[in-house]
Amino acid sequence: MASRRREYFRKTRKVRMRDLKHSVTGWLGMISALLSAGLFVVSVCFSYYYKGDADIYVGSVGLLALVLAAGAFVLGILAVREEKVRPVPPRMSLALGMVMTVLLVGLYAYGI
Repeated sequence: MASRRREYFRKTRKVRMRDLKHSVTGWLGMISALLSAGLFVVSVCFSYYYKGDADIYVGSVGLLALVLAAGAFVLGILAVREEKVRPVPPRMSLALGMVMTVLLVGLYAYGI
């Protein structure tokens, strides 16, 4: 019985999570993507509060959110390519950065 357990753990050694490290790039990308989503919510609240007349405020906050979202997308791509890292933060950074970038670019394209 003990030999079967040893054999099992030898086979699964490559996929064990304790051997994987946290990616600093992935966490920075995820924080950047969450900040971008937060700034998007803030810009929507500003626009609602000023009844659509918050020109420079919403534009500057939205532009900062777009820069953060694009940065999160790039950091997510770089973090996914790293070897032996935990997969969740880089993938979340990539997905949320992509969604926020497309959303904000679409919003700006609609505004033009």
